[in-house]
Amino acid sequence: MSTKPTAKQQVQAMLDRGWLWRDAYSDVLVHPEDYTLSATYDRTTDTLTLSPALIEALALVIPTPAGRNPRYWRDEQKAKPKTAKL
Repeated sequence: MSTKPTAKQQVQAMLDRGWLWRDAYSDVLVHPEDYTLSATYDRTTDTLTLSPALIEALALVIPTPAGRNPRYWRDEQKAKPKTAKL
């Protein structure tokens, strides 16, 4: 079982995926296309505080099982039941 990433690791992962620091003196990460999606990093406690817009957006995410195509759920709904060969 994997362990949860620390806030510092999460910040690095967000930066690796294109998130930006709001400015050079800020501990606020923002999404490059929508600045309402943000996370504030508290270095002293190693925690992240998410903006209300980011919390709302994350609530819409449907987790996909590891190793599955992101279209997994749609494909599962289309699957036809197997018939037994006689």
